[in-house]
Amino acid sequence: MSSKRRIRWDRITVAAVVLVILIFLLGSCMQRCSDKGNDDDLITAQQDSIPTEEQLETDDTASAGTSTQNGADATLANVPVIITDPDDNPANQTTTTTDPAAAESSEPAYVLPAGYEEIAIEPSAMRKGTLVLVNQSHPSLLTAEDLDLEQVYYAKDKPDTYEISYPGHTSLNTTALAKFNRLMKAYYAATNNTEIMFNYGYLESGKEKSNPESATGLDVQIHLKKEDGSYDFVSNVSPYSWLFDHMASYGFTLRYPTDKAEITGERGGYTALRYVGVPHAAYMADNNLCLEEYLDMLRGSHNFYTGTVLRYSTSELNYLIYYVPADESGDLKVPVPTAGSYEISGNNTDGFIVTAIVS
Repeated sequence: MSSKRRIRWDRITVAAVVLVILIFLLGSCMQRCSDKGNDDDLITAQQDSIPTEEQLETDDTASAGTSTQNGADATLANVPVIITDPDDNPANQTTTTTDPAAAESSEPAYVLPAGYEEIAIEPSAMRKGTLVLVNQSHPSLLTAEDLDLEQVYYAKDKPDTYEISYPGHTSLNTTALAKFNRLMKAYYAATNNTEIMFNYGYLESGKEKSNPESATGLDVQIHLKKEDGSYDFVSNVSPYSWLFDHMASYGFTLRYPTDKAEITGERGGYTALRYVGVPHAAYMADNNLCLEEYLDMLRGSHNFYTGTVLRYSTSELNYLIYYVPADESGDLKVPVPTAGSYEISGNNTDGFIVTAIVS
């Protein structure tokens, strides 16, 4: 006798639940594996897109324009500039590279201060004037015909209070001679001394008894002729000290002080008076400067374009003094005051000295 098998629904239900859980777990595992694969691909792609140091250098060079050879040469003048159309339409935007030469030429031009104007001057003028520096390193390039020389013995204003060692061939620049004669008149009036002798004036370079300054026609070598017929140097002792104390008021400076031998290149000892003009001689005396030091001071502190104008006053006049470097291009122009009187002297090295009289 057969009997029907009884269906166990409780077991079927448990089995179905277990099957559903297994299916869910299997699906979750497959999703995680797929995401991991995508992450690995993304990491690999990112690594491939990182440029090397060499690639970065190449890209920077390319963006700097064809005139730049490497990243170190890039400058602001080479950076591409975006020029945007006024309507801000991106389609109208263009890219251009600034030309370095154009950038340099766009610098504002120098504007002269009020009260000054520029005048053209010949290159040869740098070798002429009362402030030319002549020494072993910078010889005079002028001839006797360039110096406006005058025979000392025949000068109309020469006093009888000094003698000339070589009357027949002793000459001096006309302006310097006039000032020297005034100095000697005042010296005699103050001391009643007649021992000063005009020994040498203009001498060609290299000639016996010449010093480097002799070729300028602005240098006077003096000595003493004693009452007993002997000769001697002029020392800064009475009554000759009057010369040392007052020569600057007539435009003369002691050219070779013994304590400046390392600067001037000359041992000094003998007395050489150099005419430079009143304000310059007075300033040098006030500040214990030789000619080399004075010109260096003007060049360093009173360059018209980069420094300050020197304002200096004597008991009689007020002066503006400044240095103007010579333009290397050869287009020589010197700024001068538009009002008042002025003088321009070359310094025989690299520029000019302007001396202006102001109220």
